[in-house]
Amino acid sequence: MQAIEFNSYVHEGTIKIPANYQDWYGTKIKVILLRQDTLTSKMETPVVSPPPQRPIDLAKDKFQVPPQFFEELPEDLLDAYEGKI
Repeated sequence: MQAIEFNSYVHEGTIKIPANYQDWYGTKIKVILLRQDTLTSKMETPVVSPPPQRPIDLAKDKFQVPPQFFEELPEDLLDAYEGKI
């Protein structure tokens, strides 16, 4: 079973299905109506606090960058990276 969600108004017993779902036209569907509470719809969006920051230096003294990391890359590797090969 597939499901879609959209907001609409009921007009004389008819709910208009958005055009981007026209492949659903003419198919048998199950309809569940949920009345949008006007008080709820006017409520402000809840304030979500940002996640706590991760501590700095978690891997300090557990990992060391090898000196080779700072050496220049070979030309053929640079050319490949830049799409020249």
